Amino acid sequence: MTVHTDNPSPSTVQPANSTAAMALAAAGDSESARDVSALDDAARQAAQRLGKKQRSLVERLIYGPAPKIKELQSGAIASGSATHRGKAAVEAAVACLARGEAFTTDGKLSAALRDAVAKEKAYGFTVPGKFGGLDGRYIELALTEEDLAANGLGALAVEISGELTIGAGSLLAYGTEEQQRTFLPLIAEGQLIAFGLTEVGIGVNAKKVRAYVEPDAATGGFRLFADGDRNKLWITNATHNALVAVVARVGKDGKQVGLFVLRLPGRDQSRADGVDYEFRCESSRCTAFSQNWNSRIHFHNFPLSCESQIKADGVEVLFYSLRMGRCMLAAMAAGYQRMFAADAANYARSRDGVGGLIIKHELPRQHLGRMLGGALQSRALSHLSLQQDADGVDLAGLRDLTKSAAATTALESLIACERVLGGRSFDQDSRVNEARHNMHVFGVVEGEDDLILMGMVKDVTDVFTTKYMVGMLSVIQSINNQRDGTPLPADQRILRILPSLVFSQPKRLLQATKRMLTSKGFWQLVLWIVCSLLLEVVRLPGRLLPSALHPRYWKLQKELRRYARFAERRLRWLRFANLALNLHFQLELTRAQIPLQRLGKCIEMLVSMLALCHHAAKNDASQQRVAALQCEQLMTRVRGTRLVLGLWQMDRLRRHLAAVGEDLEQNRNSLIANLPPQPFAHPFANSQARAPKNPLGA
Repeated sequence: MTVHTDNPSPSTVQPANSTAAMALAAAGDSESARDVSALDDAARQAAQRLGKKQRSLVERLIYGPAPKIKELQSGAIASGSATHRGKAAVEAAVACLARGEAFTTDGKLSAALRDAVAKEKAYGFTVPGKFGGLDGRYIELALTEEDLAANGLGALAVEISGELTIGAGSLLAYGTEEQQRTFLPLIAEGQLIAFGLTEVGIGVNAKKVRAYVEPDAATGGFRLFADGDRNKLWITNATHNALVAVVARVGKDGKQVGLFVLRLPGRDQSRADGVDYEFRCESSRCTAFSQNWNSRIHFHNFPLSCESQIKADGVEVLFYSLRMGRCMLAAMAAGYQRMFAADAANYARSRDGVGGLIIKHELPRQHLGRMLGGALQSRALSHLSLQQDADGVDLAGLRDLTKSAAATTALESLIACERVLGGRSFDQDSRVNEARHNMHVFGVVEGEDDLILMGMVKDVTDVFTTKYMVGMLSVIQSINNQRDGTPLPADQRILRILPSLVFSQPKRLLQATKRMLTSKGFWQLVLWIVCSLLLEVVRLPGRLLPSALHPRYWKLQKELRRYARFAERRLRWLRFANLALNLHFQLELTRAQIPLQRLGKCIEMLVSMLALCHHAAKNDASQQRVAALQCEQLMTRVRGTRLVLGLWQMDRLRRHLAAVGEDLEQNRNSLIANLPPQPFAHPFANSQARAPKNPLGA
């Protein structure tokens, strides 16, 4: 029974009391059961608001029916035909950077940079035209976010992403007409808006927030209390005079979590200033996102108007908005990795190592291939997710693995870049050095990746668990109750029905076995197992058919077919892996994080392989070679490292490396061919001018 207690994704098929919550209750963890039930309810409400009608792509890849090739290639097709409406904003930002005006002396994004991109409506990119926005599509925004990050302006991409996905996005979905008319034009013109969720005392589990509002009888509004460990912490885009949407309980001990939009005062205030409230906004002292405003905010008895409240559950709004936030994080990760590759490739083409230029050696080429592969993988997942959302497909599973995979590859690419650039990657003016903290925090922002992966497993397996495993859950739950229906003490509960119980609990084992054999759900599970195995037996002859003769893979290039076929086959077999985990751990799976994390990571790598193949198939040959290299390395991870038995695999890997290396040596890789590298720190050629001093080094 797959369970996650921090960050479930929306699903349109979960019952009112999800199997995850039932499993936790049966295992005696009533507090977690309540939390999961509440989070599941908020996720369902967000899914209903989105109006998703088609089951998740990841769920269908595992449990069937297999999605059509057109659907798998939809992201690449959509991005290939999309107008780059943010190109003018990117050009304005890059020009500002080239003039040395993009950052202030303390390293923050400058007013000049914000003014330049605001004139091109970057801050209102997805805001409807009637509110002064550009009325752009999210896939167009992803292209813009990627280009900003690729050109050394990742901080601006972070700012705009937060502005639009969770700021304007929450208002567009849940704001009243008056709230939209009031706030959206301000956002479109470039005023910052933050989302105040995380607190000193809690992380991203919105049901645990402790900030609260109380009714203000004098004004008909509210008073906000977020003091002490209730302070809002790590709030990106929050600064004096900015807008902020604050998540807070309605009533100090209230169960409802609300959302309130307000403008922060222009300066800190206290009773010494003649007011009856306290407000402070100070730096969170976070080294990540250091070029952005990132703040800790204190409120005590702070007045809010009744019009500031968004009439929706704050957790539901969060689930609704985060789906786009994760897609944009992947787009930014793609841009960062292209930037790493551009700088590292330029260095490798210019610098002599032992026995010639660095670019001619296999290991540096492997590092460069990892950066390019990570960039293309992040892009493919981002574009596929965005198009799935646009086509009305539930993003359960896909949005979470997209974020996790992008964050993982971004950090791996940073390390690979360091291996090529060496000490220059740590130079204080290097944009690689500036990005280092952000790459580490990408795996934490919006939820820690391992927890997100466990939530992803829960989401994509919940239909199967609810339909076929609930019988076993009910039997275990029944034998953990006394005759009067009250739960047995914790030390007497049974979490796994095993043969060894014949020695310690023979009576209860016999009772459980009898109830299992008379349970309709048990025989439904047996039937499912038999039918699924028979289906795989029927498919066995097809394994002998070469991929070139299989119609499903005709739209893929020769080098990509084997990987797509491998990924689809392994994803189908994961249904049995999940079954084995449930049968082995039973109720103990509510506490077993390691097997769920491993299953989630396997799903992530296989879906990434499939996305890479179908995305690259619609692009040029250089990207297809990058995709083949990245897929080969992902396949190696899925299978596990093999030496003697992996000799042929290593031959393929070296062949792919040679092909990508040649492209890089000749500067014909389209991911970075037109991407200007940053000048070297401490140039090794006397004729090369030192880059001007700048916080970003440009």
